Amino acid sequence: MAQSQWGKVDRKQDSPIWAPAQVNKASTRLQANALFNNTTSDAYITGATVGTFGVSTAEMADAVVGQVASVTVSTAGSGFTVRPTVSFSGGGQDASGATATATAKVVSVTLGGGASAGGSNYAAGDVVTVNGGTASTTAKINVLTVNSSGGALTLSINVAGSYTVLPTLANNAPTGGNGTSLKVNLSYGVNDVTVTANGSGYTAVPTVAFGGAGGSGATGAATLRSEQGGITHAGWVLRKKVGSRTQYETLVAMKTISSDASDDSLLPE
Repeated sequence: MAQSQWGKVDRKQDSPIWAPAQVNKASTRLQANALFNNTTSDAYITGATVGTFGVSTAEMADAVVGQVASVTVSTAGSGFTVRPTVSFSGGGQDASGATATATAKVVSVTLGGGASAGGSNYAAGDVVTVNGGTASTTAKINVLTVNSSGGALTLSINVAGSYTVLPTLANNAPTGGNGTSLKVNLSYGVNDVTVTANGSGYTAVPTVAFGGAGGSGATGAATLRSEQGGITHAGWVLRKKVGSRTQYETLVAMKTISSDASDDSLLPE
């Protein structure tokens, strides 16, 4: 009986004849053939792309393509005067929908302008806190050396911070330490990236680009996760994609399925 309802070869004539009932269509071979490997949006459900697919064990094992999982910052860059932006390009002709946000961090600190920028009464070893901005982690600055009046001479980064709104860049007035009136100039780069939408259809790793006024030199690398990650068993599955989210429902669980229909952009081995 099973063989009259579905077959073990990844081709439309073997797809489950009753699968169209999942999208309120008649359980006929004609409808089953139309649902097979469908990637046309709104064909069955408004706002969704639904189709039946044969999944082999080799396709299940793949974990390279599909969606953007994460972005690693390779080089922070410098000179950003606003929160860095993140964009993706490439990744295959059907790749779309991946978005991400970035936070900024302090990448360099120097004394501010003016003869009195070093302030007074600081001690070597003081740690001061950058003033302003919106941060999950606030940047801190080391006072390394001072002059005879306690004016800061050299500085270094103690904590780089993590900002969504950047503090004042020029003549920032940090707080803390033993002294007063220190002014510092800060340069910001990319701290980290959070993927806010994974997208879909990525058959290659997309290129990551950072934008934002004044910024340059920042680089990052994306990693991908597979749409197959949502498939629990080889056999016949119903794929439903809404926006950037993709779900798989097992229709017929099998040890494996033979042959390979033209679904490699979605389910490559």
